[in-house]
Amino acid sequence: MKRIKWLYTVLATVGLVAAAQAAEPDYRWYVSPSIGAIFSGTGGGAHFGIAAGRDVLPNFGVELELATGSQSVDNLPSGNDYERSIFGINALAYLTPQGEKIRPYLLANGNFHAIDFLGESLSGAGIGLGGGAFISITKSLDLRLDGRYNLDFVSASGPVSDKTFNVGTGTVGIRYKFGADPDDSDGDGVPNSQDKCPDTPRGVKVYSDGCPTDLDGDGVPDYLDKCPGTPKGVVVNKDGCPADADGDGVLDYLDKCPGTPKGVPTGKDGCPLDSDGDGVPDHLDQCPNTPPGTQVDARGCPFVDKDGDGVPDYLDKCPDSPKDIPVGKDGCPLDSDGDGIPDYLDECPNTPPGLKVLPNGCALKGDCRRPRPGEAVDKKGCALDQRFILRGVKFEFDSDRLTEPSKEILAEVAVTLLSYPDVKVDVEGHTDDVGTDAYNLGLSERRSNVVKKFLVDNGVNPANLKPVGYGESVPIDTNLTEAGRDNNRRVEFKVTN
Repeated sequence: MKRIKWLYTVLATVGLVAAAQAAEPDYRWYVSPSIGAIFSGTGGGAHFGIAAGRDVLPNFGVELELATGSQSVDNLPSGNDYERSIFGINALAYLTPQGEKIRPYLLANGNFHAIDFLGESLSGAGIGLGGGAFISITKSLDLRLDGRYNLDFVSASGPVSDKTFNVGTGTVGIRYKFGADPDDSDGDGVPNSQDKCPDTPRGVKVYSDGCPTDLDGDGVPDYLDKCPGTPKGVVVNKDGCPADADGDGVLDYLDKCPGTPKGVPTGKDGCPLDSDGDGVPDHLDQCPNTPPGTQVDARGCPFVDKDGDGVPDYLDKCPDSPKDIPVGKDGCPLDSDGDGIPDYLDECPNTPPGLKVLPNGCALKGDCRRPRPGEAVDKKGCALDQRFILRGVKFEFDSDRLTEPSKEILAEVAVTLLSYPDVKVDVEGHTDDVGTDAYNLGLSERRSNVVKKFLVDNGVNPANLKPVGYGESVPIDTNLTEAGRDNNRRVEFKVTN
């Protein structure tokens, strides 16, 4: 009895801790006929059974069973054969999840039985323990293997003195499940969890993802396609047949210009006629007799774009824009925030309206500077360091004398500073690495003092300006190229309040 209790504990534990199940549990009813052998230590014989049941949990099932078997007993005449018929209930605990190809199980059986043996008819209750496996053949059909050890308890009298019969059974059978597979709602053989087209009509051929086949790849599935051999890439209508969307008489898959306006004369390729061969069709060409090889604009007229920004001069309001910078439809450099500094020079491209800005496009307060590589940023992605380069402010070579263009820039900077009377800034001077550290430090200090003096002379409160020299210690670019060294020779403002 201890062994039996232990086996029941194993069955319950397996049912509770089995692996995760398929997306849609399969609770279909099934019927399972089987054939095999019944045997004991005194002989053996044939055994037949049929069960009906279903899973009630993903890893646990129950079934009702009818079975019969007869066993020839060694050393006894044939009329004394052991014959056994049972009606029982089985509990199955599966060891692998639903959907697996092989599902081994443990089984516990309780039954009522009728036994004919030695001329006596006996009855009683019994139990059985065992296991087996279902091996999937199709979504609805499994092969079944089953083996059990049975204890049949009877009230014996007469020639039969035993009160307990120990018999084993081993069978092979099938299991057929009724109804559609719940994990394949459209019955196309692809589980719902993998089916990208779960509502495919019955009988339609599908790919491994559950979607209807489309052998010609035209977007119309084969079961709806009236022209299933359409060449690859051809645009088709809802029937899968080549279309002529622009009605020019040339089918779309042959039409090199499928969007031709209605009524426009076209060639055999479906494209509008272009008599002078300049790439602008006759119905749009304002200069229809352009000499061969002439580059033309959208009007079909000779193309002129002096600054190379892609906007022809006849439309370009800024015909001298620098090379390779973003421009608007009017050919002028973009200035998204309207602060007067074009985007390609603007370190603060989203300055709020009305704020005065420095030459780099940044306001001293209330603005968001784009970070330079490696700089720390706040939650909005703005640079935390409130340093602003005074772009264009340069000095004569190896000197603290401002160039004339720099004086013009600083005059505008002074106007900006006057609009922020409470803002205090460090005026920082920086150099490249040409020369000694000490020399460069002194040069940067002299230059920052010159900038302060110029701003004060233009009305800025001297208490708001603090000159600081950093020499070559804080480069923002490489010192291995002239362009990099030029970037490092700079003046910056750092807001300190």
